[in-house]
Amino acid sequence: MAAILRIEEWDRDARLAELGLSRDLLSEVVDACVAADGDCTANDPPMARGMKVYFAGVRRLRELLGPEGWEKDDTGGFSTVVNHDRRVRVAFMNTDNSTCDPAALLPINRSRKGPNSERAASVNQVLLPGIEWVSVRSDGSRPPADDYATWHMCVHIDGDRVRAELALLSGFEAGYFTDCRERIFLISDGEWGGFSGSPPDDDIGPEIEIEVRRK
Repeated sequence: MAAILRIEEWDRDARLAELGLSRDLLSEVVDACVAADGDCTANDPPMARGMKVYFAGVRRLRELLGPEGWEKDDTGGFSTVVNHDRRVRVAFMNTDNSTCDPAALLPINRSRKGPNSERAASVNQVLLPGIEWVSVRSDGSRPPADDYATWHMCVHIDGDRVRAELALLSGFEAGYFTDCRERIFLISDGEWGGFSGSPPDDDIGPEIEIEVRRK
């Protein structure tokens, strides 16, 4: 079955709101990833670019979603942010140029993944996108994270070409995702117009040196 595509602005924004997310917030995550990618040079080791982008993506997701009630989780070495009320977690992933391509089946991870990703895909296969989950069980306890739907924030950076989407991946084989239930397009070709949000206080303009002369 083909994935549900959320491309139109009204559809995308409504679905993100159901997940407790927004395009503006996720665009700031993309900003951090582009900055990390731009920090790499030819003198970095081959893996540096992908790792720096991954680190920046995970960190910025946590920085932005933490104040919104999300919790960081590193269970089993799988770094995510979790919303217990919605029973949803978000992981970050570098993906290929099928990201935000409606003709592609799904965005493909650029590096091989392990058992945590396979388990997340297996759980997503049996979860229905859009279903409203209760936040606690009858005994008052919170359910384990393996019951949660896992969305991947997929980012593809190739020079000035930047793409990003949120994907509910549901198939896995030999270290790579193979199927997808739902895709929310965030940034397609030509839509990333530079860094979003407000600049930090120490970056509001050029520093001006004032010459002081002794009288």
